[in-house]
Amino acid sequence: MHKSIQVIAASILSVTAATAVYAQRQPEQWVKVVTTEDGNQIYFDRSSQTYLFDSGVKKSSFRTVTNSPEGKPLRGMRYQADCFKGTLALRAVERVNAQGAFVQQVPLESADKVPTVPAKDTVAAEILRYACSQF
Repeated sequence: MHKSIQVIAASILSVTAATAVYAQRQPEQWVKVVTTEDGNQIYFDRSSQTYLFDSGVKKSSFRTVTNSPEGKPLRGMRYQADCFKGTLALRAVERVNAQGAFVQQVPLESADKVPTVPAKDTVAAEILRYACSQF
């Protein structure tokens, strides 16, 4: 009986240790990408990112949330990055709640959705750099 308790205890400890190691390896959902000139902070939502790999095409779809300097979520943005061409396209603007979760999509003009190469040393360039850093 005593031997079986030791085996059970050892099994529980090994599962607990494996769970702790796994939890430490999980990436954070929100990664701060850049702070704007007015102090707003833009966070990349890693849980929203999807990739497309197809014969030289390397695209990444994702969302960001912009927080005020006080930490209040202001808006969400959905993007499509073409890492092969180095372009970034705005796909949607979102109203978000106090936790940064999607509330409502704001319609965009079609011209706003055109993929462009971000100017050097801009917020858009930093967002593109982070989005494509996985490739």
